Amino acid sequence: MQSELESGLTVYRERAHLLGGYVAMFGGVFSHSDPELPGWPVLYIESPKGQLSWHIHPEDQDIFEGLKVPTVDGYPWDGHNTEEKYLRIEALNLLIPKMTFAKPEFGNP
Repeated sequence: MQSELESGLTVYRERAHLLGGYVAMFGGVFSHSDPELPGWPVLYIESPKGQLSWHIHPEDQDIFEGLKVPTVDGYPWDGHNTEEKYLRIEALNLLIPKMTFAKPEFGNP
């Protein structure tokens, strides 16, 4: 039996699944705001630590259907670069409380 990776799960799709968690917490918006990649929507998330954005492969938009992510033409990008985005994510992750532990019997971190 093939694993999901062997059967075609790409890193883009894997990342989209993980971004669904941020969308569920903070909301998100799709915008076709990058003229260099007009077919790829940009997912914008306004987090407590600042705007985060990613290009989403068009075939991966289905991952967000249940999360009701609207499409907004001309959504404003705040100018962040990749390094700044990941610094924001590091700070954001420190704010998110642990909701559960995989194995409570091994103690709380």
